[in-house]
Amino acid sequence: MLHAKKTGLASKRYEITRDGQPLTVVEARSGGKFQLDGAGYRLGTRQLLAADGSVIASAHRPGRREWSVESGGEVLRFRRTGRRDHARVDEAGNTIGTLSARVADLPGVAPELQVFALALLVMRARRRRVVVVVGS
Repeated sequence: MLHAKKTGLASKRYEITRDGQPLTVVEARSGGKFQLDGAGYRLGTRQLLAADGSVIASAHRPGRREWSVESGGEVLRFRRTGRRDHARVDEAGNTIGTLSARVADLPGVAPELQVFALALLVMRARRRRVVVVVGS
């Protein structure tokens, strides 16, 4: 299980831990980037990119009622179950994992894809807060 925590009040950095142990830090500036097991990753517009710029995964309609992440021919399907909560579902609609803007419990999913899905929701929640503050 992964947990995301903002590193400071005005920070754009999020520490990601796995079972209480530090895993990586997502830098949300300039789209976003993180290191995992010695490999560098960048967050493009709804894409996870390797350090060389090749696309590892793409997100379709992230955070919407139903959305997905595609990587290497595999499709991770998500369905929103609450205001900020999402369930990973199989083709029959059965829940096989959970995801929110702070926690990812996605058994069997590669760590970089878990961080990507979690970062999508963290940064989406951050953008929504900024819009509310600016629009007030």
